[in-house]
Amino acid sequence: MANNRDDFSLATKELLANRVGRKCSNPSCRKLTCGANTDPDKITNIGVASHICAAAKGDPRYDESMTTEERKSFDNGIWLCQSCSKLIDTDTARYTKEVLLRWKKIAEELAILEVEMVSPTQSFEEDKDLIKFFVQCFDRPAFQDDISQEGRMEDFDKAIEDTLVALNTGVLRTRDGAILKQAEGKSAVHNPSWREKLDTIADMLNSIRRRLKIAEAEKAYTKYGSGQDVFYCFSDSELGEWFNLTREEILKVLSSICREAGLRELHFPRRRYRW
Repeated sequence: MANNRDDFSLATKELLANRVGRKCSNPSCRKLTCGANTDPDKITNIGVASHICAAAKGDPRYDESMTTEERKSFDNGIWLCQSCSKLIDTDTARYTKEVLLRWKKIAEELAILEVEMVSPTQSFEEDKDLIKFFVQCFDRPAFQDDISQEGRMEDFDKAIEDTLVALNTGVLRTRDGAILKQAEGKSAVHNPSWREKLDTIADMLNSIRRRLKIAEAEKAYTKYGSGQDVFYCFSDSELGEWFNLTREEILKVLSSICREAGLRELHFPRRRYRW
């Protein structure tokens, strides 16, 4: 049977991997995709050279206007871990060509910064400066308002996503995508205990986004009001409280790092407004 796929050459795959330091290009992931194997003659690779626009007709984001050479070119590829490679093909409305090209650009920029950066053993003060940056990333209404007081769930989800990206990459962006502040991602923290806690926070942020998506699909909340006076009511009150308690727990974990670093702790004030 003839192969109708416009697959990448080995050289193109290697170029895609190496230009991003063999890390996943999803800014919310950034997982290292290559490492040692117990067999001394082998390596473990979980990276995939994925097509931005599909290699074959009928596959995600296929573009009939592209030539064969364009489909299998470096410009049409992005390096991802296996999980994110599958993720981008499950929801093409969300993971569009434009989104993937933006991921690729960010990943290459971060790889350049990592190569240029002088990396001495980080001191306590350097770790402390990074924690200060992460604290600023959490200083937003998405971690202060009761979930029922959110104006738009789409904005809430975007705020959680932006915080997660800042935690993973050290790049804090405004809502329109402009870089507001730049430091390093959580993997640069030298203190292993702090780094582990930051990993836990990232997992919890991902959980919030997953639960929110499920709640939206199941119509678990109802919107009331209009304009500035908008609030949400969860038909499952325990689910609404889960969002509040999870965010509170995130700030508790971050506060425990702040205590050890001699920084001011954070709190989840549960701000409520009168309507």
